[in-house]
Amino acid sequence: MELNYHDALAMYGIGGAHPGGLKMTKEILENEAFKRETRVLDAGCGTGQTASYIAKNYNCHVIALDLHPIMIKKAKERFKREKLSIHLVQGSVEKIPFPDQTFDKVIAESVTAFTNIPISLKEYFRVLKQKGVLITIDMTKEQNLSVDEQKRVQEVYGIQKVLSEEEWTQSFQSAQFSSTDTLFSSSVSAQMEKVSLNHEELPEYQPSTYIHPKADEILNQHQTLNHLLGEKLGYRIYRSMKNV
Repeated sequence: MELNYHDALAMYGIGGAHPGGLKMTKEILENEAFKRETRVLDAGCGTGQTASYIAKNYNCHVIALDLHPIMIKKAKERFKREKLSIHLVQGSVEKIPFPDQTFDKVIAESVTAFTNIPISLKEYFRVLKQKGVLITIDMTKEQNLSVDEQKRVQEVYGIQKVLSEEEWTQSFQSAQFSSTDTLFSSSVSAQMEKVSLNHEELPEYQPSTYIHPKADEILNQHQTLNHLLGEKLGYRIYRSMKNV
């Protein structure tokens, strides 16, 4: 069985795996306007942690989308357990199964960098309504990576290229977003220090009954890479507007 990074996350049912976790998500959403009729797409919803939080706290229409069957199963179990009527769909952010101009907000947490970025951004733009908002949390390089370092990133995460903040901004522009703001930035090293000092909450775990031994190896490689490239890799929270 050939496992990848997302298989390992799914087997352990890691919710809030993105930097800053659910705490960071809450802080971002506090500054967003929600109405009862607001339609939100949690693109790459994972175990459904963010979708659940939005549905419970903002009482709006939430649609959760993920490609991984194990994540879909765990999100479905969460929504049932918490008695939430969230529409859950299995599908890719590279081909979002909804019509044009369906959503007021699209939220993608540590998803887009693992996909074909230009295609995914165009899909987000397509399904957003006019004056819609895209919020993404994505891996961003702090410094240039050597050929060997980029190869390590590709081996662990399957990412062909890690973009700089400038390259991300250009990508949003190419997808026709009218403006992009960087809401937060941090290196991996700084984030790990926050976690070690208990300033940040740890991810949530919903482990599967059976976890393939390879999953532990992949997550160990992830941790090793974080320590090795902690100053060169980081993340940003981007907020982009559709206003055409």
